[in-house]
Amino acid sequence: PFWPKSFWPKLSIGRCPQAAAEPDSAMLFTFIREHPLAATLYGSFLIGCLVIYKTLEAKSTGQYDYMLTLSAALQTLAFGLLVFDTKSNAGEGISEKSLWAFFIANVTRLSTTFWGEGYVPEDNTSNVFLYQALEFAGVVFVAYQLLKLSTVRAIHDVGQGMEKWSTVLVMIGAAFVLAFNTHSTGHADYFADLSWMFSVWLEAFALIPQVYLLKNQSKVDETAAHFAGFTLVASLIFAAFWLRHTRDFQIAGDAEARTFDWALSTACVIRV
Repeated sequence: PFWPKSFWPKLSIGRCPQAAAEPDSAMLFTFIREHPLAATLYGSFLIGCLVIYKTLEAKSTGQYDYMLTLSAALQTLAFGLLVFDTKSNAGEGISEKSLWAFFIANVTRLSTTFWGEGYVPEDNTSNVFLYQALEFAGVVFVAYQLLKLSTVRAIHDVGQGMEKWSTVLVMIGAAFVLAFNTHSTGHADYFADLSWMFSVWLEAFALIPQVYLLKNQSKVDETAAHFAGFTLVASLIFAAFWLRHTRDFQIAGDAEARTFDWALSTACVIRV
């Protein structure tokens, strides 16, 4: 019941299995023909994953850092689907306020990871700044989708007044207070560490407006549900990485990092 009915696959009722069945290959070609841009995104994602899998070289301290890159790639894929596969220009069921929260969080995080070495994967993908490139692509996708949605909805008077800016301001305020009390020293720079932790907390709250729309709006663009689904998977992987990181520090007995690790783990759980 947490997700709308449109999120789940529709079952064929009242038809015999022979009539309802369709070969997987036919379904694949139908999808490619009807959604060429989305199919290109999926194909690029799968090829990228295969290339990284074959060429990945990680430091001893970064054996699981590929999870950060995978999480960023899935989130960027979710943003890309909003841009290239939304059926309606007005994007029914897509929350502008969630997109604004994601945009602010990603821009804030990029402002630290582009020049600092903290909180980025310690493997050979860092030689080509893959993690940062993925997040930058996500920012571009979100910015474009925000511009398109706000323009179309203003012209056609669709969705006006459904969401309030106060929701975003509350999320920003809560994220800043929490970041101020829980940030670490990964960048060895106070403002950069505060900014990175702020982005994590804000991203933890970002889906709240989106889930509310999916649960309460009668007409929802199918892509909005796919966006929420891929964001959920990206959040699960992000949470798995940092929960493992927390466990490792607990084993090592690093008391100084416990506050940061538990705060980060809490943010990950909220995000999921």
